[in-house]
Amino acid sequence: MYKIIGADQKEYGPVTSDQIRQWIAENRVNAQTRVKAEGTQDWQPLSSIAEFAAALGVSPSAPPPVAAPSTPPLTEELLAQDYRLDIGSCLTRSWELLKKNFWPMVGISFLVTVVIGGINQLLGLFTRPAVNGMVEAHHASPKALFIVFIVSVLGTPVYAVLMGGLFKYFLKLIRGEPAGVADAFSGFGPSFGQLLLVGLVQSFLTYLGVLFCIIPGVYLGVAWYFAVPLVIDRQMEFWAAMELSRKVVSKHWFVVFGCVLVMGLVACAGALACCVGIFVSMPLAFAALMYAYEDIFGRHAA
Repeated sequence: MYKIIGADQKEYGPVTSDQIRQWIAENRVNAQTRVKAEGTQDWQPLSSIAEFAAALGVSPSAPPPVAAPSTPPLTEELLAQDYRLDIGSCLTRSWELLKKNFWPMVGISFLVTVVIGGINQLLGLFTRPAVNGMVEAHHASPKALFIVFIVSVLGTPVYAVLMGGLFKYFLKLIRGEPAGVADAFSGFGPSFGQLLLVGLVQSFLTYLGVLFCIIPGVYLGVAWYFAVPLVIDRQMEFWAAMELSRKVVSKHWFVVFGCVLVMGLVACAGALACCVGIFVSMPLAFAALMYAYEDIFGRHAA
């Protein structure tokens, strides 16, 4: 018995060898289709399994052909082409992914969230005296506001690093690749510096935009939303990722804004179920946002 990864990147099976041979005859699978025998952990090309060599018309002794990975569109292609973002489809696919990987997705999302919460608590130690002073004085002093602003700006880069790793984890699951705890914290790897810069520059400029009638800050916050996954996924430099995100998102800014808003509401909705539901709603929302990223920037971009 085998499981396979279909052209839609979904997992099917288990199915028998005879069923796979029938699919080969119907051209529904080919030599590059990834399969996994029951009881094993590794996915491999169908052509590497000897019992299907005759059906595929390849020599069992010949090395299996290496599937050319689908490559994401180049920057110029992304800027030239249009895209369609279906929020409902993103949520539906995310739910299917969650059902197949429930405990890993919930556990890893919870772990990263706990780390982020701990960092927020530490940062709160620096801002609490200033906030308490404003409450007692019944007004916001420039010094207190400055302290809160600086700590908030400096805290965002760490958040970007952690979210970058979590986004990478979800992207690997979406693409049918092995994913684990190390991927969820891969933001501390080669992309660490660029993720820090994305978080720092993005938060600073967004806060400035909020100060100017709020609307510029909202626009920039949405336009730059996919800068973090672009850095961790495509290994882009921070400013190039921010500009690519802004230019592509701006083509359908209101749709992307609706997507981010809906996923934010989905993530928060879990808190209504005695806070327990948030452990399901958060990974559901994060995965849906990465499906949106794939539809706009990734290998599924039209």
